Amino acid sequence: MCIRDRLEFDYFDENGSGLGPTLEFYSLSADALKGLSFLWRPMENGTLFPAPVDPENPSPDPKVFLMFKLAGWLCARAITDKRLMDLPFDGLFWELVLGYSHTLADITRIDKKLGEFILALDQLRVAKTNILKLKELAEEKKKKQVKELAIDGIKVEEIGLSFVLPGYPSIELKKDVLVTIENIEEYIDFVADYILHSTICRQVQAFKEGFEMVLKVEALACFKVDEIENLICGGKEDKWNIPLLSKNVVASQGFGKASPQYMFLLEYLSSLTFPMQRLFLTYATGSPRLPFGGFEKLSPKLTMVKRLTPKGLSPDHFLPSVMTCQNFLKVPEYSSYAVFKEKFDYTLREGQNSFTLS
Repeated sequence: MCIRDRLEFDYFDENGSGLGPTLEFYSLSADALKGLSFLWRPMENGTLFPAPVDPENPSPDPKVFLMFKLAGWLCARAITDKRLMDLPFDGLFWELVLGYSHTLADITRIDKKLGEFILALDQLRVAKTNILKLKELAEEKKKKQVKELAIDGIKVEEIGLSFVLPGYPSIELKKDVLVTIENIEEYIDFVADYILHSTICRQVQAFKEGFEMVLKVEALACFKVDEIENLICGGKEDKWNIPLLSKNVVASQGFGKASPQYMFLLEYLSSLTFPMQRLFLTYATGSPRLPFGGFEKLSPKLTMVKRLTPKGLSPDHFLPSVMTCQNFLKVPEYSSYAVFKEKFDYTLREGQNSFTLS
């Protein structure tokens, strides 16, 4: 298959094909990968970063590297096919993929408290080195001053650190060895190497291998890290307002911009929380995020059309439906905003991951 050929997906026993189901495939794939907790280190900012794998383990779980290879392939396909893949990798991960060098301070980007603690230990290391360089001090006095070094009055030996990776006690550098002021340099080097390289390098390499089945990683070098996320994941979440929506949401085929139902839609969309925005976008377009640039860049435009209902029956008895391949939102002619909101709230909760054309 030529990589220039776009992939499209449809689903057994469901109506619909083309753009909407394809975006839904990428969305479902991203959700499945994010749901594999053994792949990811918990991150305070909600981004994705590999969980450490013990480099000394002779038989690590091969699924870890297979899933990262799959993630790389999907991200590259999303770029070449101009799709959205909601895998918000941390910027540090993309820097590792691109081969950037890093320093001890970068640990704070993964775990702020741990990074600050390691930097405090590093200050002790520097102080120790400076003391040992003092030619005017006798060796005994140097040793005494070194032993008095402390963080906020607490000596290294009193902290009770051992040579294991913080947060992952099963990953050891040395068995049954405590960290002291004498071996503090070795501990700092161990933590920095294991967090920023040794425990994640195989996951990064697997991702790159998957990515380069479609696209050379070097193709990303011209982008900033946040631009790479925008390219793959789409735009950042932003509060929707009525002026923005009125410029970019089309009313057609039975509705006009003066229609009460169109105004109901604008009011409803402008009231949504970020999680509800994601549900709406997934339902209406197949992807939980808008492309970079927001509604203005959504193609085709989100279009509201009238859903015809059987003669003699109230439209208030029917739910909206969608045609995701065209971003068509088919809305019955609801009698009030309260009914509109009730039907859409129900639909967004219950109508995910399926395609209904009518």
